[in-house]
Amino acid sequence: MRAIYEEQRIPLQIRRLMIFTKLCRKARSYPNEFAYLNTKTELALKVVYFERSNRYVAYGGVFDYAHTRREILEKEIDKIHHEELVMCAIIIKAQAFTNPVRTPLALLWQWNKQVKNKPCNYVYDNPHHFFAVNDELEKDYLPHEYHKHLLAIKNLPLWDDV
Repeated sequence: MRAIYEEQRIPLQIRRLMIFTKLCRKARSYPNEFAYLNTKTELALKVVYFERSNRYVAYGGVFDYAHTRREILEKEIDKIHHEELVMCAIIIKAQAFTNPVRTPLALLWQWNKQVKNKPCNYVYDNPHHFFAVNDELEKDYLPHEYHKHLLAIKNLPLWDDV
């Protein structure tokens, strides 16, 4: 069944508000924990409700370098890639995209301000996506195009170029 926020007939900003309203309700049920729509959207959009201050913060995903082996181990992506250990990689890092706010509408307003005109890349199937970099330092190597871009999910209409 198709989610209501994927319905093209509803204006984009209304769909975005519906997403944030749903997430804020879910976050309020589980205070001080990350709330997300489903596992495919977990890395791209999370909301935390801080019970002590009665405020919400939205987190988004940004592609970033893991420069050292220790950062790789902290992210739990210690996989053997083509039979060699991953020494450095481009990973997805959660980052607060909004300041603490009280309402879903204020959260949406700050989210729009944060993602407006920022480059983003889409992850389609595998939400736990990373690229081994190791010795590939050429500028045209695909992972370098992702560095510092926002992580976007195909069916989640929260980015401007959807």
